[in-house]
Amino acid sequence: MNGANSVFSYFSIKALAIFAMMCYDRSAACMLRFFSGRGRYMKRKILQHTVPPASAFLLTLGLFLLYFAIYGLYPFGGKSIVWCDMEQQAVPLLVQFRRMAERGESIAYTALDAGGMPFYGVFFFFLSNPLSLLVLVTKIPADMLVNLLVIIKLSLASATAVIWLRTRAPEGSAVQQVLLAMMYGCSGYGLFYYQNLMWLDIMLLLPLLMISLRTLIRDANAVPYFLVLSMMMVSCFYLCYMIVLFLLLYTALSVRFLVPQERQGLAARKLWGASFLAACVTAAVWLPCYLQVQASARSGSLLENLMRTYPVNHLDDKLALLCCTALCLAVLPALWRHEPVPSPLSTRDRALFLLLSSAMLLDPINAMWHTGSYQAFPFRWALIPILLLLTLAARELAEPVSVKKLRISGRVRAVLLPVFCIALAAAAAAMLIKKAGDRILTFVKTLWMDEPTLFLLLIPIVFVTAGYILCLRRQRRGMLARPVCSVILAALFLCEFTLNFHCYIGKAGDEDKLFAQTVSAADRIDDPGFWRVRMTKKYAHANMIGALGYPTLSHYTSLTREDVMHGVKRMGYSSYWMEITGTGGTVLTDGLWNIRYLLGQKPDFPPDSETLWSDGILSIAKTAAEMPGAVLIDALPEEIAALPCGSRSEVQRVLAEQMLGLRGCVTDYPVTKTLACTLGAPETGGFVCKRNAPEGEAYISFDFFARGRQAIYFDLYSQTGTNIGNPRNGAVSVYRNGRRAVSEYPQSSANGLVFLGYAENEYMSVRADILHDFDCESFGVFGLALDPLEQAMADVSGAELEYRSGEYRTAVQTDAPKTLVLSVAYDEGFSAEINGEPAEVYRVNDCQCAVRVPAGESEVVLRFRVRGLKTALLISGFGLICTVFWLLFRQRITRTRMKKLEKLSAFSLQGVYWALILFVYVLPVVLSVIGLFYYHRLW
Repeated sequence: MNGANSVFSYFSIKALAIFAMMCYDRSAACMLRFFSGRGRYMKRKILQHTVPPASAFLLTLGLFLLYFAIYGLYPFGGKSIVWCDMEQQAVPLLVQFRRMAERGESIAYTALDAGGMPFYGVFFFFLSNPLSLLVLVTKIPADMLVNLLVIIKLSLASATAVIWLRTRAPEGSAVQQVLLAMMYGCSGYGLFYYQNLMWLDIMLLLPLLMISLRTLIRDANAVPYFLVLSMMMVSCFYLCYMIVLFLLLYTALSVRFLVPQERQGLAARKLWGASFLAACVTAAVWLPCYLQVQASARSGSLLENLMRTYPVNHLDDKLALLCCTALCLAVLPALWRHEPVPSPLSTRDRALFLLLSSAMLLDPINAMWHTGSYQAFPFRWALIPILLLLTLAARELAEPVSVKKLRISGRVRAVLLPVFCIALAAAAAAMLIKKAGDRILTFVKTLWMDEPTLFLLLIPIVFVTAGYILCLRRQRRGMLARPVCSVILAALFLCEFTLNFHCYIGKAGDEDKLFAQTVSAADRIDDPGFWRVRMTKKYAHANMIGALGYPTLSHYTSLTREDVMHGVKRMGYSSYWMEITGTGGTVLTDGLWNIRYLLGQKPDFPPDSETLWSDGILSIAKTAAEMPGAVLIDALPEEIAALPCGSRSEVQRVLAEQMLGLRGCVTDYPVTKTLACTLGAPETGGFVCKRNAPEGEAYISFDFFARGRQAIYFDLYSQTGTNIGNPRNGAVSVYRNGRRAVSEYPQSSANGLVFLGYAENEYMSVRADILHDFDCESFGVFGLALDPLEQAMADVSGAELEYRSGEYRTAVQTDAPKTLVLSVAYDEGFSAEINGEPAEVYRVNDCQCAVRVPAGESEVVLRFRVRGLKTALLISGFGLICTVFWLLFRQRITRTRMKKLEKLSAFSLQGVYWALILFVYVLPVVLSVIGLFYYHRLW
């Protein structure tokens, strides 16, 4: 037996050896062929396809790292480039996403924000790019990690851009195409808008989309287009509106001018078919997100927005962004070069240029490119014209030329003027950096560009543009050899990039002390129950409270629900734009929202609160009064569905009666004196205050005796829409007994009730100095009687809430059917079960959830499901099945069977094109002109 095993082992080893030798021989033969004959050709093709993208990526990355090192930005220093939306949204949401992953929570829902809200749309709005997942596998602080994410994404944009440029101008110089691709990656779009981290995903995918469109139009191959469009929808679904608008215009013009008549229907059919499949496959992303956006405060009247839009607006910002890549300006004359017979390509490009330039110059059209309105970032689709103009430059540089035989003096003269432009541009840029100081940093300080700053920046831009024009013309005429032209182009690019980096990234970098200070407050509350935290004042960005792992009312994204924003504002908390700041409120509303902890500074805390933690700047305190997270009341849900409009003290009175059965705990104190102003109450409701003279002192005072122990609040309030500015802002400064309590109130981020402290059987004097005229819905001083209020809160019938992975649970017992109001923000995605039986979820108090429970003991479960996700998954499944069949059988579909469909597709493509011209280009301008007379009283 042993012998048999030995023989078997011998032959097995020998067989393996023979097989290994055969594999070696075959591999050797393949290697030999690779490096000789056909193998050399394959190697050369592989290098041609990989070296330019790799070079563009590495050179762009190296350039950014060099400048990061010069300015002391991470990873070469302790400075972060976060500001604006990156500081308020991207960084906190990355940290929160990490916390949710550590706790094993899904992306469907989070209890950390806005009283509880769907996180699904937030994830696909901000975090769906694979690079965002790095936050889960690295301990790098998020405010430093984004430094790396920005430059990696912009470097990838350069890599994809060079692939597109080489596809569009294959006969051009690889060196010049890599340089143009770097200009795309380092363009104004990335430098201006990098704080919107997810927009860079679309920036790096756009060149691939252009390649896929070219493949679809030229070769009738729609597979690449389907894949890239699907990736875009997953990466940043809402920016795809602009992308789809562009590709419809671009494809309609390309099919009209570049595709033979007999193939136009085929291209149109491929476009519609692949677009339909991409929309179906990605429905699981965009459909639930769209429903979430519709419930947010983003929704509004398109007609009113357009009529309030000026025909020309924010040109400074748009021109400054476009001028960051001055080659885009320099190549414009080539677009309009005289041709004896205009080529179809030139005709298409000129028509496209007119459409894009009119959208940039006329703001009503630009607003339609932004889904109807925008508040900031007025050129969010600027990546499209930048890439197209750089493509035109690549075609110009790739034009075959006959090099002239010039003397040495002629060659020197050909080079001298561009070099002179380089010197002037470098000198102007250096002078601005050294002498202009903050005057050229307007954008990173105010989010807008003003005319004086633009004019200063135009000085070096003019010289750089002139240098680019000379290079383009002289290479085309054979006066500059391509290597010399490439060196000059690189020098001009470095001049403009140095200034642009300084203005938009370098000087924006700073040590993020606010982030570090806020993060130090994490994990300081040891309480296993379900509760919330609010800030006493806006000491940190709204999303940072959730990033600390603390549930809160605060939140700021475009997904903030409109009813929650308005409801909590009526209750006395601050909210504006798309942000719930969460400051303000009262002892009563804090109890209704289960707010048991305060984050702020010690002087802000009520005297009966208990300080749990402090680092000398920020502190955390526990409130004295508490309520259970679920409260039983007698009123029917329909009776408490809405809060009253107008006076916020009346809202407190209604809440005390409905939720606690407590009457008489709210006392309004009348005005006792006015000086140099008048305070009126129109028949329509509210208050109007006018100063008698623009100069001099004017005030309104409230002098009263506070009986018992009361919490005193001051109010100046009106419910507003999503306008960032408010005419009431800074209307008053408020004093309590001669000591200033708040100055220039209200503000956008602080329009909740002003807590003036406790008073107990004492006289008080509250004075509001009037800084400018105002009108409002609610104005005055009121007090909450604390002793009966705290007793009622302690005695209220209810139970604590438990939360885990999108489910709220509680158990209550009652002797009669009652309404159970939960301290949870309402959403249509909630379903309820009571003792295992389905129950209806009601919206009460404008924005809270409630269920109706029967007599006896009830186990209540409030479960969240992403609204529309089930339908979206069915659509996506259908799309996947159709896609598989399409990929398997698309070659068997003959054109003879599709003649009618192709005719219909071509007709519909042109029909959609003219519909876009009408509804995106013509009607918005007409409405804007009408609005000049109707809203702006032009006459």
